Amino acid sequence: MEPLRTSDPSRLAGHRLLGRLGAGGMGVVYLARSAGGSLVALKVIQAEYAEDPGFRERFRREAETARRMTSPWMASLIDADPDAAQPWLATAFVPGPSLGEAVAAHGPLPARGLRVLGTRLAQALGDLHGVGLVHRDVKPGNVLLALDGPRLIDFGVARDPQDTSLTSTGVVVGTPGFLPPEQAQGTGELGAPGDIFSLGCVLAFAATGRPPFGTGSLDALLYRTVHDAPDLEGIPQPLAEVVRCCLEKDPQLRPTAEALAETLTVAASETPPDPREALRAVRPATPPDTDTPDADADGEAEQAANGQFPADEAWLPEPLVRLIAERSAAGLALPAVDETEVDPASAGTAPPDTAASQPPARAVGRRRFLLLTAGAAVVAAGGGLAAWAGLDGDDGGEDDATPTATGPVYTLGLHADLTGDQKAVGRAQERGLRLAVHEFNSRAGKPFTLAVKTVDDGGDPTRAPKAAKELVADRSVLAVIGPTTDDTALASLATYDAASLPLIAVTPGATVLQVMGSRSFLHARVTDTLLPLYLDAYLRGTAKSRTVGIVDDRAADAYAWEISSTLADVLRKVPLPAVPKVVSALRTDFGPTLDALLDGGADSVVFAGFHDRAALLARELHHRDFPGARAAAQGVLDARFLSAAGDAADGWVIVAPAMDATVAPEAKAFRAAHRGLFGAEPERYAVETYDVAQFAVKTLRSLSVGRRTRQALATALRSGSHKGIARNLAFSKETGALVADGSGVHLWKVERGRFAYQGPAPYQVAG
Repeated sequence: MEPLRTSDPSRLAGHRLLGRLGAGGMGVVYLARSAGGSLVALKVIQAEYAEDPGFRERFRREAETARRMTSPWMASLIDADPDAAQPWLATAFVPGPSLGEAVAAHGPLPARGLRVLGTRLAQALGDLHGVGLVHRDVKPGNVLLALDGPRLIDFGVARDPQDTSLTSTGVVVGTPGFLPPEQAQGTGELGAPGDIFSLGCVLAFAATGRPPFGTGSLDALLYRTVHDAPDLEGIPQPLAEVVRCCLEKDPQLRPTAEALAETLTVAASETPPDPREALRAVRPATPPDTDTPDADADGEAEQAANGQFPADEAWLPEPLVRLIAERSAAGLALPAVDETEVDPASAGTAPPDTAASQPPARAVGRRRFLLLTAGAAVVAAGGGLAAWAGLDGDDGGEDDATPTATGPVYTLGLHADLTGDQKAVGRAQERGLRLAVHEFNSRAGKPFTLAVKTVDDGGDPTRAPKAAKELVADRSVLAVIGPTTDDTALASLATYDAASLPLIAVTPGATVLQVMGSRSFLHARVTDTLLPLYLDAYLRGTAKSRTVGIVDDRAADAYAWEISSTLADVLRKVPLPAVPKVVSALRTDFGPTLDALLDGGADSVVFAGFHDRAALLARELHHRDFPGARAAAQGVLDARFLSAAGDAADGWVIVAPAMDATVAPEAKAFRAAHRGLFGAEPERYAVETYDVAQFAVKTLRSLSVGRRTRQALATALRSGSHKGIARNLAFSKETGALVADGSGVHLWKVERGRFAYQGPAPYQVAG
């Protein structure tokens, strides 16, 4: 939860507002306490949108849909007023994490948890479909986990199947990676089978920790959803077969919600002889009796069908049970409704937020007191209280500085690979950060002192969440730079987001980082999907290529797909002929690949992959005396490419979000300062990290003393801008994505066995 902002009211429609649970394009969701003392999630349309009949009508439909829902596995509607000056609706508050947050932090669910999850969500969808509606956005973020089972939330785009007011040809409604083929194609044919497909995606994600159609650019996700088979490796049987049925491309072959719920319930005791046939029936037949029925399992199946499960066997693993319990305890510590402050006449209205109605200092003091006196369950919450971090001094006149005799001390964290495969990059990042902090601390009259705290995940995604938790636990840490790689960033993002701790990524480039709905993430470099624009400019401009051969190396997975597919799309629009070739991760002989490119007339080659296998292709090209241009993106900008490729590396051109601060004129002062402090030349990504650290320090300094908190800093960073040495920094307020202005991508060329910096890379063909 985030703290209330000064622009937020203290009360709304008879509810006391306690904090922000989230915000979107048209409204805010608050955690609030009703007049009766219950915690609710209060969704409110912003005043400027309330005047728009379209927004108001959508909100009214959402409220009407929620009123029609009686399933125990949906967040129940408490009250709503879509006709108020600020339309609002209140639903029961679920203190548990979303499925996406839970899997990111604690890994896939066990088999029993998967069955319960699937059964309950199928029952929820069955109830929804039973009243003639479809959800249209079933995804991990719309599934909340409670001790007694999951809850399906958010009916903002739920509709009657015949209602196409939100859809038209070419328009996609929903979340890529979790929507059905018919929805990915934007055909408008969206019915109950689409929800079943989405539920299959959710179950695959819950079982494996990854979406069944992978990650990457939005175009890639939509293409795979329509054309590729799902990746179901790691899903336990017989659930894998059930999920496979849900993910049929043909909507007519998918089971109904009722059939799915019944089949999953049967799985509690025994596996049907043919689960595919059972699922395809409108009402699956009861599996034949066995010679030795399991009475206990039959009893459990009956309990599951009735919405009950044995009390001595929790459906969630112990860490999630503890997390939910901790958040529930934190909820008990929140302020109760003070009847002496309630104005009965204000019910249903939004009174102004005045000092008399909620003095910030007093409100914060009471919150702090309640948290400190709520008992050991709250004090020992650790990571569980991370989502409630905004309550501990993040809203008002106290900040998170460590007090000292000489003034407050704030800490900037570095989450990096300092000992693993990318340790050279991690070391460069650490030095860039320490240089920025050193320069600030050296100033006379500085308003506070800065410290640096580093954690090392060794480039291992399994270690990344623990490293993140270490920084989250240190309340003096107000922002974190890192992690170093895509995988470690994805593995730790939820941990930082739950604590509202700003996470600024300098080197990861995966587009998926921007579509995970993080509130505190800032992507301080262009994504991998934008690098092909610079490759295109080089190929058509400098290289004068007429036909481009594109090698998509499956060993590089999503990274290779983002580079190759986007470049192919760019060239197709020019138009410029391209010869794409996908290479298996098991292939080490690139001879046949090169034969295919040459047969297609390719006079240049772009490799979408990493340094090790790029060396294999480089040697093959060198052996054939290939005269054309050879290019790649930042995955090949690695000293190991030079050593593995040898002479064959010469002539390769790489576009990467990295400046050479040892030769770039604009980095002259930075280079001198770096050499003065560390006695060494700056390595790649040191100056980019320095830029980000400078921006964070400048933004922190701009905040008043009482607002130097994690959440306030995250908001200010998304709203600010900074002209750096290597790139200009400005971010989307909604996604935290870098607002690209053409800066920050640079050109490198291998000359005489070394990477020679060529300067900023053009992203448009000259002339």
